Parts: sequence; C-alpha cells; structure tokens
Amino acid sequence: MKHVKRFLALSLAAALLAGCVSCGNSDEKTSPTGGGSGVDSTGDGGTLRIAMTCAALPNTDSEPTEGQEGYRFVSFQLYDALVKWDASSETEAGKIIPGLATSWEQNPENPKRWTFHLREGVKFHDGTDFNADCVIFALDRVMNPDFEYYSTTCAASVGSFLANIESYAKVDDYTITIDTVQDNNAYLIYDLPYIMIPSMEAVKEKGDGFADAPVGSGPFQFVSKIAGQELVMERNENYWGNVPQIKTLILKPISDASARLAALQSGEVDWAEVVPVESLESLKSQGYQVKLNDYPHAWLYIMNTESGPFADARVRQAFSMSIDREGLCNDILQGVGTPLAQLMYPGSPWYAEGVEEYTYNPERAKELLAEAGYPDGFTTTFVCPTSGSGNMFPQIMNEYIQKCAEEVGIHIELDMSESERVWDVMKVGFKDEYADVGALNTSFYTMFPNVFQKFAGTGGSFNTGKYSNPEYDACIEAAYAATDEAESTRQFIEAEKIFTEELPWVIVCNDRNLRVLAPNVQNFAQSQTWYVDLTTVTVE
Repeated sequence: MKHVKRFLALSLAAALLAGCVSCGNSDEKTSPTGGGSGVDSTGDGGTLRIAMTCAALPNTDSEPTEGQEGYRFVSFQLYDALVKWDASSETEAGKIIPGLATSWEQNPENPKRWTFHLREGVKFHDGTDFNADCVIFALDRVMNPDFEYYSTTCAASVGSFLANIESYAKVDDYTITIDTVQDNNAYLIYDLPYIMIPSMEAVKEKGDGFADAPVGSGPFQFVSKIAGQELVMERNENYWGNVPQIKTLILKPISDASARLAALQSGEVDWAEVVPVESLESLKSQGYQVKLNDYPHAWLYIMNTESGPFADARVRQAFSMSIDREGLCNDILQGVGTPLAQLMYPGSPWYAEGVEEYTYNPERAKELLAEAGYPDGFTTTFVCPTSGSGNMFPQIMNEYIQKCAEEVGIHIELDMSESERVWDVMKVGFKDEYADVGALNTSFYTMFPNVFQKFAGTGGSFNTGKYSNPEYDACIEAAYAATDEAESTRQFIEAEKIFTEELPWVIVCNDRNLRVLAPNVQNFAQSQTWYVDLTTVTVE
C-alpha cells in the first residue's frame, strides 16, 4: 500500500497548490413580551461570513436541500421546530432540548400518543403569533397531499423523519398530540427537530413564492439571496431564546475545498468548512482556529445488497477488508477522520464492543472473493459525490479506496457528480439506469437509534440497498417495544453486531467535523453534533 498512499498524498498536495495560487429543560428565558433572553444585542455585533461545502444554496423553504448542511446553516437558523439539538457543549454528547414545545410526555395508557405543550409569546419574523394551529399547518404541509398548501419539495426533503407519525391533532391553542405508527415508539423525539414550522400567514400569502421570502421564528431572519452566490440573514432581535450576538450572517456555497481555503485566507469569509488538510499546520501558525471534535457521523458506502456481486455478504466483507482505514485517516486525512468499521462510533451507547470487524486484510479479502465465486475479481461502478454536506474530500478519498480495492481484484469505476444527484440516486435506489451500480458513497449522521431501521431495516426509508434480515428486524422491533432503556440499548447493540457482520453499508471512517475560523471569530463551541449554535458567536 505504500505506493498507493504516496500517490494519493501527492495528488492531494497538488490539488491544494492548484486551488491556492492566491493563497430535557431549556435554560433559555423568554421575556414577558416574548422578546428574547435578555442578551444585550444593541450593538452592531459584526458580520459572520461562512463558506459552506455545498455547490448551491440550500432551499430556504421550511425544509432544506443540500442534506444536513442545509439544516445546519439555513433551516435551524431561520426556523424553529418543536424540539431541537443542543449544540452548546464541546464535552458532552448532543441531546434533545425544548424548542417551540416547552415539555412533552407519552400517555402511559396509550404509548403511541405524545402530548406537546407549546411555548407561549413566540412571534414569527412577520409579527404573527405562534400557536397550535401553526404546528398542525406545518404538519399538513408535509404530510397531507390533499392540503391546499402541501409542498412536494418540503415533503420530499423531510420524508424520512415523518415515517413514524401516524396522526396529529390540536387539543387547544398551546397543546397538540402526535400519535406514532408503532405502539411504543420512544424515539419519535429524534425525528421532530427536522420538522420546521414556518409562519402560517406568510405561506398563505406568498404561496409558491414563500421560499423567495421565507418567514420563520428562528434566531435569524431572511434578508436576501443571490442564487449560487450568497444568502444573507440578520439576527432576530425578538427571538424567544438566546438573541444572536452577531448582526449579520452571510452564507456562501463554495464546493471546492481549495477555493474555500482561498476565500478564508483572502478575507472573503471568516469561517470555512472542510479545508484541505495539507493547509492546517500553516493555518494554525497564522492564528487561524482549527476546530475538530468527535461526533456521530460516518463516511461510508451504501451497498447494493439486492443484485450483483455485493448481494453476497462475503463480497461486502472482502471490500471492507480491502480498505486500509489507518492509511486513509493518517496519511491522507491527517487526523481529521478516524477509522471506523461499525455504523455507530465508539462514543455512542449503541456501539458494539468486542465484535469482529472486517478491517484491513487484503489476503483474506482475496480468499473471500474466491469463496464467493470471484477468484479473478470483477468490475463495478460506484456513484460518488464531488462535494457536499459531510462528504469530506470525496474525490481523493474515493480514489484511495479505488486503489485499495484494485489490489484485491475489485475494479471500481467512479461515477462522480454533485451531491444532489447522489441524493437522487439514494431515493431511487439501485434500479433502472442504476441497476448495475455496486455502491453509493455518502456520509450520514448516527446521532440516534432510529437510523438502524431507516438505513437497513426492511422497508426503511433510506434502505437504498434493499438489505433485509429478519433477525436484524426483530432486534429493532424489540428495542422499540422495550419499556426499559437498558433492554432497548441491548437490542440496538445486537442489531449493530448483525450490521457489522453483514455490512449492508461499509463504514470507512468517522468524520471529526473539520472547520477553520479566522482569529477574530470567538465564543463558538465545536459540539459533538452535526450542528452549530451561532447565537453565542462574536466577530471582534
């Protein structure tokens, strides 16, 4: 593998040079008038300019495009949901905290039913009031195709988070109920941060033009956007939670890592997501802040388990054993990723300790291929993104893995394209023009246990490879049905063991959420989530 590592390390350095010739209970308080937390926001506060990894601006309607980066920088800034992820701590794992709901409970006599008590005194950016009607309106907009204001775009974006909701109803102006599909789904709460609640009156008024002038209740409000160039927001002075310290937030889509670095060094932006790793030591010496933290996010391949060579678990295991994860993370990624061969990372409560993992062993990989009927190997195609949310450095990483697989006889042709097309393939699955595709490269958050069902459960909403295993499904069902948290955790770990053995997805590494901030950007916590709390940030 030494020549592979050297070839790819030199390729990465060359790419860098070519691109850089210029180079629970919330503590938040609401005032009696709904005017925020009491944070002094009377000064200018400065402007924060962020270079995102996506090639296009995320959709500014209530549900974004561009994957989780769309939620991170757009939806979670413009809008609120019933609950939200706490992204305030660098040392503690992220947890769900109150949003537009101040509290909630399951009905002990009917565990399918959840009751949510809504926050009073909240106003949308247009001055209209938030209440239960707004929540029902938001749910109808993505769940009821017969609803006058139903949005197919938003429904498609948030679809995987709606699968566990059976019905919903208004109880009174500040109380609603949600019934789940399963009898005892204790994990509904992990879906709700992604169901954004827009201004009902603004949607009715603007109709199809709502995304061009969106109105939410979030910490920032919309100012303007130029397609493909920038989105401008300003702080919501009347936010019910922590009023942002910065005055203006500007987002710029820059899909090339070297271009993001150049924008940071030239002063065009103050914050850059995922810059080339070769630049990190130089950036540190210049006073830039390199932010890394472990968090539940895997870089991986979704395997075609329905047809072709990868329908055989032994072939999937062989592919996994062809990958030199240590070489990739140490020599190519230089520590901004860590080797991972399970779905969950070691900090997760659902990580399976002590199980056999199919890690680097090229000789055994060749034996497994021969056992599966491929002694001379085979040729396949992988669909891969060129950039996008959470995808790190997909070109060079996929080329590295292509070289690794070549050495055991798996010849991979890389079909590289923008991340939105990869997401489209994920939704369609391995059929029609993609029927002969062996795998799809992407990245995914693993912050909550319902990913087991979504990603690999029979009929799961993101089970692109059509993996199906009754024993695996039974573990998930038992975990959902368990009334004891310890038993639920045990069942999820059993599912993790099967996942690690069968490899419906081949996990490569755990992203460490690389971003670089200019020296004058202060008071930011690099959380153990995919998300960011921008309300505390200052630009000095």
